[in-house]
Amino acid sequence: MKRSILLLIGILGFFALSAQETVVIYAINDPHGRINNFPRLKTLIENDRAQNSKVFFVSAGDLFSGNPIVDYHENKGFPMIDLLNDCGLDVSVIGNHEFDYGQQVLNARIEQAQFPFICDNVNNANGALADVNGYELITKDGFTIAFVGVVETGSPGLHPLTHPKKVQGLTFTEGLDSFQNYENLKTDTGADLLVALTHYGSYKDRKILETYSFVDLVIGGHTNGEYGYSYENGYMLMSGKYLEKVSKTSLTVTNNTITDFNFELIDLFDTAMDFDQTMQSKVDDYNNQPEFYEVIGQSEIEHSGNETACLYTDALQTITGADFVIQNMGGIRTNLDEGEITPFDVYSIDPFGNSLDTFEMTITELRTFLTAYQSSFSYSTTLEIRKDQNQILQFSKDGITLDDTDVVDFSLNDYISNVYEDYFPEPSLTYEKTTAEYIIEYIRDIHQGAINYENCYQRESTLSITQKRAILKLHLQNPVGEFITIGTELLGTLSLYDIHGKLVLSAEDESQTYIGFLSPGVYFVQLRTGTDTYTGKLLKN
Repeated sequence: MKRSILLLIGILGFFALSAQETVVIYAINDPHGRINNFPRLKTLIENDRAQNSKVFFVSAGDLFSGNPIVDYHENKGFPMIDLLNDCGLDVSVIGNHEFDYGQQVLNARIEQAQFPFICDNVNNANGALADVNGYELITKDGFTIAFVGVVETGSPGLHPLTHPKKVQGLTFTEGLDSFQNYENLKTDTGADLLVALTHYGSYKDRKILETYSFVDLVIGGHTNGEYGYSYENGYMLMSGKYLEKVSKTSLTVTNNTITDFNFELIDLFDTAMDFDQTMQSKVDDYNNQPEFYEVIGQSEIEHSGNETACLYTDALQTITGADFVIQNMGGIRTNLDEGEITPFDVYSIDPFGNSLDTFEMTITELRTFLTAYQSSFSYSTTLEIRKDQNQILQFSKDGITLDDTDVVDFSLNDYISNVYEDYFPEPSLTYEKTTAEYIIEYIRDIHQGAINYENCYQRESTLSITQKRAILKLHLQNPVGEFITIGTELLGTLSLYDIHGKLVLSAEDESQTYIGFLSPGVYFVQLRTGTDTYTGKLLKN
């Protein structure tokens, strides 16, 4: 009898030690104010929650900036938080664009949220932002996940990529360093998993797994990738952008370790999906803003990003009369479509509400800034620009070479001039309206005829009239190894398809894209950058 009891205890102990849990995590990242797919998203998650008590829903940041309905609401950002509350979001990391409305508005949105925000690497905050923790424990039916959050700091001065004025007084640390403080978090809190919920970018997410073996999973945002795979000692995933898709990750967890990982992306534009009628009515009410849909012009073609940027800089060059105008390509958030043009279209292209400044700069000052400025930009200019035999930019006007001390008018948004403030004098003129408002004015009141910038390419790589436009090439080594590497001058949208035509990887503006998770075989590659498209085959050994 005693032996039978001991045997039973041993069997029960074995099953206790090897107990398995099934967990589901829904994740979105970089929705940028897009709200139209929320009704389908809500029903999708609610249906799963009705079947499984361990369903988590998380966001990897950049909730705002990109939809005028959200960005120009009387309470900026309010609709986005309202709809996420209705969907039962469990936690969100703070993204760089959460700061775009300023700290006072961000504090209001944090207070509005019925879910916690997390961010470990922001300091010296006031208000609700000061109460944001580096991590949160979320428990579902006895299963606890510790979510640790960090935001990217890619702007000069170790700041997130937002307007410097919006983060004044705040300091940030390198996100990778945050995780060294959480090595014992699972043990100390009794959490079953430690998940890095980051707005950090896929390359940095890989660094987290390479550096910290105690991180089980990284759910990331910022670089808008679409993937879910194992890497090094853990797993990582990203779910696209603009609420076009949501990822569903099903995990089997045994003894606090992920033993099975199944990732899928669900298309939220699928009209066959059920949707929540009450939420649909709320979305319709938010979208009922007729002032955004006044027709202000016509577009003859579907404009690419580069073609849209040409319109942008030409409009500001016309408004200001400046000798030289630039616009950072990261500030062109969508393309101008064919057909009627409305303020909604322009605010979607330029959602940030940046001011416009003109500077009187010497040729030396202008050359120094252009040499130091590392971001991609579009331009419009009345100057002739070339490189001399020493590859130094030289400027001419009306056929006359300008001396280093000659002064020209240089106009640009105040985001760039604030990030690179050491290179600029005080502006000679600060305009009353935002850059988007001036583009609306240009299309509606100044430009004659339909908008058509077909084949326009005015980029930093074409500044010199002696410089020939590079032929787009993507060099695929055989075997290609663990990464595809692309030169920074050719950054764009990289897509890989399997032999059945199924999309298996998508990455935007990544100089190094991890493909180690792909099975050996032949893949079709498409790289879109500017007006160019390259297609080819990749042999993965």
